[in-house]
Amino acid sequence: MSKNIKKILTNEYTFAILTRIISIFIALAQSICVARYLGPALKGNSTYINSIVFMGGIIITFGIHQAYPYFKKKLKDSSFLPRYISLVYLIYGIYFALSLAVSFCFTSADLRAAVLLMPLAGYARVVNYVHLVEDPNKRNSMTLIISCITLLVNVLLFFLTTANYSWMIFMLLFTYLTQSIVFTILLRCKPVYDKNSWGLAKEMFKFGLFPMIALLMTTLNYRIDVLMLKSYDYITYAMIGVYSLGIGLMDMIIIIPDTLKGVLVSKLSKGAPPEEVSKVSRCCLAATFVIFILILIFGQWVINLLYGTEYAGAYEVVVLTSIGVFFIGYFKLIAQYNIVNGKQVRNVILLSAAIITNVIGNLLLVPKMGINGAAIATSMGNCVCGFLFILSFTKETHTSIKDMIVVKKSDLSLLKNLMGKKKK
Repeated sequence: MSKNIKKILTNEYTFAILTRIISIFIALAQSICVARYLGPALKGNSTYINSIVFMGGIIITFGIHQAYPYFKKKLKDSSFLPRYISLVYLIYGIYFALSLAVSFCFTSADLRAAVLLMPLAGYARVVNYVHLVEDPNKRNSMTLIISCITLLVNVLLFFLTTANYSWMIFMLLFTYLTQSIVFTILLRCKPVYDKNSWGLAKEMFKFGLFPMIALLMTTLNYRIDVLMLKSYDYITYAMIGVYSLGIGLMDMIIIIPDTLKGVLVSKLSKGAPPEEVSKVSRCCLAATFVIFILILIFGQWVINLLYGTEYAGAYEVVVLTSIGVFFIGYFKLIAQYNIVNGKQVRNVILLSAAIITNVIGNLLLVPKMGINGAAIATSMGNCVCGFLFILSFTKETHTSIKDMIVVKKSDLSLLKNLMGKKKK
């Protein structure tokens, strides 16, 4: 029994799923705590600021974190990690100084807070991603611990303070700051600068351009609706708060592919074949379907019970975005394959069609249907996105669409491996 448990914990896919399942319950508890503490209006305000921070962090990061597995695979140099992290320290040191200066140019409290948080969010993303590539199991364990700490802090705020704008900003700051500190310490890299450093920086930024655009488009596909909703006078922060809760619940449906994409990129960077993508994709589809059914059946009851009737409209958002959920998982996995193999331009081209679909959908549907129109537009964008990525991958790798969708008997061996039994 102890050997089987050890095998489960050392299998990267299994461990990622186990930690993610636990993190789902933690995230759910945190979501409930934040929603009830802030209320729909402040929650909507927080979502708006965080959307700007998230997109701004992607732009200034310029895809250098996604360049890491590509150069790691290409160079196969043990000194690459300290050289890479040293450049990250330098780049983000400059970003932090600039953000402090630029923040004084804005009179809006929302924009000023967003500018100050951008470099911290970007840095947290980079060190988190690098640690994922280096040691998926340890990274997932630490992410779980950080989630528990964040939940504890939110619970303390709930019982000891009264929600206001300042505490809302603190909640955003705490998550990014904790990730930044913890993963910096775990990487244990001393600054190393030599004559090749600037050449490496140039190559990383050159490589990162298209992954940055692709990631920005991915984020826009998720968050452009929030920004567009904010532009309509009749859409209140409270309505945005309800919408963001629905989108957050939708994210829980795709929790499996979102988890395994990190392990997948680690394996692909170490030479795993394209078949790994199709195998993980079809298994994720089956798992996503099960989670979707559970949320569809119990979603309305759970929202009313745990979040309160003021968030009841979030269930409609979940239902309206559900069709696109099954397609977006494919994008998340196939996009990693493209990045590791230096085909980031393809991600940008395919995502362009998806984001255009989403924007047009929002322009046409939000004025007529409000937040439900934004939900339908998001679903449309996700469907287009996933379908195009499936077609592109199957054409290049000569994989049949059936192999991407239908679970095979051979996948049972994967299940056995996940449970700790090695195939003989």
